[in-house]
Formats: sequence, structure tokens, C-alpha cells
Amino acid sequence: MKNLLSFEKKVLAGLKKCGILPDSVSEKSPLGLAVSGGADSVSLLLAAHEIFESACLRVITVNHGIRSSAESGGDADFVQDLCRSLEIKCSVVAVENGKIAESAALEKRSVEEVAREFRYRAFDSFIKEENLLFLCLAHNQNDQLETLLMRFLQGSSCEGLCGIARVREKFCRPLLEIPRSEIESYLVEKKQSWRTDATNSELKYLRNKVRNVLVPVLNENFSGWQKALLSGAEKASADEDFIKKETLRVDFKGTVCELDRNQFFSLHDALKRRVFFSALNETGFGGRFPFRVFEEILSWENADSRELCFDAVKILLNSQKLVISYDSEHRSDDEKNAVGGGFSFLLKDVGDRAEIHGISAEIRNGMNLVIKSENCDEIALPLRFSCLVRSFVPGDKIQTADGKFKALAQIFSDWKIPAEVREKIPVVEELCPLEEGESRIVAFIASPFGLKNWIVDFHNL
Repeated sequence: MKNLLSFEKKVLAGLKKCGILPDSVSEKSPLGLAVSGGADSVSLLLAAHEIFESACLRVITVNHGIRSSAESGGDADFVQDLCRSLEIKCSVVAVENGKIAESAALEKRSVEEVAREFRYRAFDSFIKEENLLFLCLAHNQNDQLETLLMRFLQGSSCEGLCGIARVREKFCRPLLEIPRSEIESYLVEKKQSWRTDATNSELKYLRNKVRNVLVPVLNENFSGWQKALLSGAEKASADEDFIKKETLRVDFKGTVCELDRNQFFSLHDALKRRVFFSALNETGFGGRFPFRVFEEILSWENADSRELCFDAVKILLNSQKLVISYDSEHRSDDEKNAVGGGFSFLLKDVGDRAEIHGISAEIRNGMNLVIKSENCDEIALPLRFSCLVRSFVPGDKIQTADGKFKALAQIFSDWKIPAEVREKIPVVEELCPLEEGESRIVAFIASPFGLKNWIVDFHNL
């Protein structure tokens, strides 16, 4: 091994913390590197080249086709040229320009979410094709801090506040404890240029708002916040490790998960949530399951039996079991979405429709949610993303004209709405992607019952 610079020694230490020892990397079991052309991944590439022989390394770069051909194609060319100079094998995966943006629009999801899915599918294939020991990703300490701030602002629970994992399956992050300032200093010292993504300055993305707006304010006014935040993440990680071990005591297997009813409801709420969502993942459901729907399931503890369907997920409670199943081939019909007095419908595409208590809700052209009944005029709500049309759940809050929030329970009480009517009033919750912020209730429609509606003009806030 060559005499390593200080930065390269830190990368080697980061690899060892990921469980990667230099002797374990070979031509037959090479180490993979995901390189975009940015400073982080270029520094990882150069450092890895100093630590290992070129024949023991493999590089993948992904052209998402989101930016202009000249810009994103230029990034891929830059990475290829750099790998060629280092005599490292490089694979380029390119998406047709505009395809990811088109898919995101059709699926009513953010471009970043769809791009990430594509990128990780490419990574998974690359790992198998090259028989990689691990694939190194270039997330650094700044990324970790930004992620922790984002998750806090989005109301994440303990597992989210652990931050970015150092190792997950075949993915590892050896730069996770290295700040971006040291990365750029290393590249300057090596006289190595890097590519800059112009979208990093666009404030429409939450991460960019955190990086370019919030972090400078914290740096100026709160000395030592970085160390405190990272320390809090370590404590959350230790707590989460304990909770996961407790959660694993509950047994669930297969595409249909059956949980012992008494055992499930005897758990602490923190464990119930982890057990439920772990079971949901086991069924193969990869979508977003709203927390408010889960809260309704928690309210079933003393019920004889209940049934709920969300998209293609079916939740059934009987005298002995809580059964969670997912049928990706068939979406449940409207009647099965009704749960006693409650209901829950996921509407995400033009033409999606639901009907309950004589009230219909349908997504029409232009992503307008149209709600109507025999007793009221047609109401059109403009949507940006998919939505949940559901019954009221305790804890629901809606935005007022002054930008504050008020509990629906308080509004219903002030309006003297009987309990049996409250259960029938449709609540509209827009399901924003994580990058856009937390999902929010945008309306409740009470006019079919001779009452006022509450519609938030949130697009202009």
C-alpha cells in the first residue's frame, strides 16, 4: 500500500468501520464505487485508487436524463475519462432524456423519488454483475447533517433521526464522518477538478432549502450544533437498535402476515408501529401507507372485528389475529374500503373514483378532485399529488386563514356536529412526497350534510 495522505487514511478508516478490510478486496471480489462526478464521489474514487489496485475496483455512473444532454452527458464523460486515466473499469447507465420526469408525472411522484428508484435498481444489477464485495456511496458528514435536519422538520420518529446508515445490505458509506470542506481541500491538493450540479442551488427542493438557507443560519447563530446533532443521532441509533431487537420477538412471515391480536395490542405503541410496518413490508407493499390510517388501526383494540383496505393492502381484525395482506394485481372495490363507520380511499390517477355515504370523489383532468352528492353542488379541489379521501381520525388538524392549525375535533365540537355525522364527513389529505414536506389535510367536505365545508387555499400560502 502506498503512503497515504491524511484524507486517504480517513477513507480507509471509514471502510474498516463498514467492515471492509483491504485484504478482503480482490479482482474476484472487487469494491464498487458509485461516482457522479461531484466532489464527494470523485474524492472517494481517488482515495480508493490510492488504497487498492485499479483491478480491484469497479465504477458505475448513472445518467438520469433529467438535466440537459450536454450537462448530464458531460458528467458521465467526465467520470469515464477519469476512470480511464486511473485504469479502472467504468460502467455507464443512461436513461433516455426526459423519461424519468415523464414517469414521475404519470405516477404523481417527485422526479427525485423516481430517479432514486432507477438509480438503486441500476446499483443492484451492477453489484450482481460484477460480484462486488460492497458498493461504496459518497454520502459525507454534511449529507448526514442535512438529512437529520430534514427528517426532524418532517416529523420523523426515532428510526428516521438515526440518520443515514453506514451500511445497508451491500451498500456502504465510508465518507460519512468526513465534512465536505475536507473533501474539497483534498481535491485541491490533488489538483483534481470535479463537476457541479446546477440544480443544487434550486430552492424548490427541501434538501437545498436546508443546505442553502437553514444551515447558514445555524452556523451563524448556534455554535456546535453539528456535534450536538450527530451526538443525538448516535443516541437515537442506540435506542433504535434496542427497539428493533424487541420488535423481532414478534413472528411474521410470508406475503400474508398474521399477527397475534393480543400480543400486538399488548405492545408499546412504538413497537406496534414497527411491527405493523415491518409486516407491511413483508407483504411486498412498497408504497406510502399514511400514518393516520395506522392510527385508526390502533383504535381497534377493543373492537370485535374490523376490516380496512388501502390501495391493494387489506387489514383484517378478527377475534384472534390481525391479518395484513397485499394483492398487487387487484385493487379493492369501494365497499371493501368502508370500515364500520370509517373509510379510506387512495386516489392517485385521473379516473380514480370512490363513493361512500352517497358522496362520490373522482380525480379528473388537470388533477382536480371532484366531490359531489345529491345534496350539494359539485366541488373541485386542485391537487398536486395523490390524495387520501378518508374519515376523520382523532388528532387531525387543518390550516386556518392565519396559517395556524386547528383540530378538526374542536371544529366539529364548535359546529355542534353529532358523532354519527362526523364519521361520514370526507376528509381530503394530500400525500406529498417526502422531498416536498409533510402530507397535509387540505379540506373536509360537510355540505352534503347541510354544513359548511373547510377548504385550505394552501397553494397560495
